Amino acid sequence: MNTITSVVIAGQSLTMPEELYSFVLQFHSGFRYIILIILLVAIVYAYRAWRNNLKYEGAAKRLGMFTIIAVDIQLLLGLFLEFFFVGSQTSFTLNKLGNALSNPEFRYFAIDHTISMLIAIILIHIGYAKAKRAVTSQSAGKKQFIWMLVGLIIILATIPWPFMPLGRDLF
Repeated sequence: MNTITSVVIAGQSLTMPEELYSFVLQFHSGFRYIILIILLVAIVYAYRAWRNNLKYEGAAKRLGMFTIIAVDIQLLLGLFLEFFFVGSQTSFTLNKLGNALSNPEFRYFAIDHTISMLIAIILIHIGYAKAKRAVTSQSAGKKQFIWMLVGLIIILATIPWPFMPLGRDLF
């Protein structure tokens, strides 16, 4: 069985079967479509709540919550992948990290993709939190709509689509 090794912490080497890493990577790649669908639907419902002055207690709020749950699952999967990806390339030493950052693919996945997705997830969380605390239903829908829309734009710009220079397969 092949393993991805070289994640060394306190002198201990953590190994992971390559099949597990590949499965998590494939799941992370496929789960993005669920995220995009839920996020789009949450944005549409928030927009409708904002524009039609509908109560925020209904579908818009539930979809916001489901969006938060979905992006948090995706975040955990991504952090798992990030830990083993960066660790296998650098063993978490600054000297190796500096050398690895000269590789465009490593830099994109270790820095650009990760930081952009973290920002998008934070914005989505802010939108949901602000909507829950809003005084009026119209204000709640507007807040969730705007913050989640900005998060969606960042996500769409940062996903490694197949047509991008460092893109990955659709699944």
